[in-house]
Amino acid sequence: MFYTNKVTLDWMRYCCLLLLVVFCGKSHVYAQNKPKEIAKFLERSKTLAQTQIDSSFLYVDKALKIAATLENDTLLAQGRLQKSGLYILKNDFSKSEALLQKMMAAPLSKRFKGLALHNLGTIQYYKQNFEAALSLFMQAAELLEQAEIPQKLVSTYSNIGAINATLKNLKNAQVYFERALELSDFNAGIKLQVLVNLSSVYYSKKEYSKYLKRIFEAEELALELQATKVLATIYTNLSLYYSTEAKDYAKAIYYGEKALRLKKASNKINTLSKTYNNIGYAYLKKKEFSTAIRYLDSALVGAEINLKPHIYNNLKASHQGLQQNEKALYYADLKDEIKDSIVEAHQKEKVAELTEKYESEKKARRITVLDTENKLQALTIAQQHNLLLALGLFAVLIAVLGYFGFKNYKIKQQLDKVLLQQRLRKTQLNPHFLFNALQSIQNFIQQNDKEKSKTYLTSYAKLIRLVLEKSDEDFISVEDDKMALESYLNLQLLNYNKAFTYSIDVADSVTEDFDLLPTLITQPFVENAILHGLNSDHEGHIEIAYYKKENVLYVSISDNGKGFKVKEDEARRLHKSMSMAIIREQLKNLNRSSKGFKGTISVNSGTEGTKVILSFKTIEI
Repeated sequence: MFYTNKVTLDWMRYCCLLLLVVFCGKSHVYAQNKPKEIAKFLERSKTLAQTQIDSSFLYVDKALKIAATLENDTLLAQGRLQKSGLYILKNDFSKSEALLQKMMAAPLSKRFKGLALHNLGTIQYYKQNFEAALSLFMQAAELLEQAEIPQKLVSTYSNIGAINATLKNLKNAQVYFERALELSDFNAGIKLQVLVNLSSVYYSKKEYSKYLKRIFEAEELALELQATKVLATIYTNLSLYYSTEAKDYAKAIYYGEKALRLKKASNKINTLSKTYNNIGYAYLKKKEFSTAIRYLDSALVGAEINLKPHIYNNLKASHQGLQQNEKALYYADLKDEIKDSIVEAHQKEKVAELTEKYESEKKARRITVLDTENKLQALTIAQQHNLLLALGLFAVLIAVLGYFGFKNYKIKQQLDKVLLQQRLRKTQLNPHFLFNALQSIQNFIQQNDKEKSKTYLTSYAKLIRLVLEKSDEDFISVEDDKMALESYLNLQLLNYNKAFTYSIDVADSVTEDFDLLPTLITQPFVENAILHGLNSDHEGHIEIAYYKKENVLYVSISDNGKGFKVKEDEARRLHKSMSMAIIREQLKNLNRSSKGFKGTISVNSGTEGTKVILSFKTIEI
């Protein structure tokens, strides 16, 4: 639809030009000659921005030179904002960012600070840093709202909507596009862009009555403005809607032909493939197969790789309709071949992305380890120093007060040390599994086992997301814990060639997204169950259950393996792994530091298997 990356970048460029217009609209309030001269230079710079950008820079530099002699922060901010916008148009993001940071260091009104944050957000969007861009645009919106300048909010709201649409956060995208629409009456061109983007969000949300209302409103405005490029997009989108959703193939052809005429008239030949495919699909559904083939053949010319599988599939169906089975088989093979190449390219891209993320995370963890070790060393030195001080005070203070004061002090220091040691151990634990998982993905791809690599990659992506997002938190929801276990077990099923089975059950008494348990505490027990289950002489089965009784959350993990003998002095541990040591320390620390929390572990192992029950007093969000 309309808010694809390319079009959204064009929208960002359009908003940047809009802000260039805004920047130089207030200079007339200064009565002296120099401010008027500055306003004249900024207006001239704005006029030349699209056609002669070097001359545009020349005029904005003249304005800044005069503003510097006046030592007027408002005029300097105005000129720097405009110059930063020109750098963005020139794709010179480093210079634009440096200029904006220099500007932010000076005292600024909410209006200018909001506009500066808007430009910084635009830079991050061009760099594809969507999260950073969204954060900057949100800060800009808050300041511009406080400054009560609604016209300047339109482009900021629109950009927030565009980023949310790109990230598939359609609900948020709708909210901000609707806000932008309410403020866009001052400029018909801006209103048209917002209407088209908003209609695309409604289409993706399958709210078709709202979609039709806004798309036809956009058509009427585009006709009034003679905006042929936007009209072509509107008609292409309508052709797609009537062919795939409304099943009104006559209208699909009607709007598709209108889009073709407009695109050909404006020499947009490289954008014709989607429109040809929409029309060909409509003729296919009307069983006019020969006409469909004519349009679909035209769609292949210059088609992007992601569109080609759809065109080949439509050509296959059209030739089948004409009983031309050999041709149909030919296009079916082409479709499968290109789909395989797309999947392979996507998998390679995913692996490269995950590898880069892993290396970056590993480097960050090394820094964290060093930082934690330094803190531990500083803490030890501080303990020694304070101990000497406490010993000196013992001679003066009453023995009982001195004893209790020192004891309370030492408990606090030990607690801080335990927290730091636990954090250190967590950072050293996670990378081992990540490295093994990446190795497995590479092995599957090298073996050209596409199904396993796809399944493994999906489970790995879910698990790594949860580990990266939740490892610094003390508690996670039952829903996230269940998702982590499912991903982990799916990975182990691939490694063990499905040599065992598992089931995960959540009782009705548990609210998955509300009830909490300690972060990633269940995985080591599941790992232990796999080891025992797979060592059995029969097929292993692991059963996991979440349930609640009297405000206590229970997690039961059992296997049908051969079990193990629990010695009297080892009744509270499964095996001597670092994971179990961390779990015991984690529970001990949470029992002390989290109000109302009580966690316990019980283990029962026999010849018919092992059962571990974790219990947690319910923690409320």
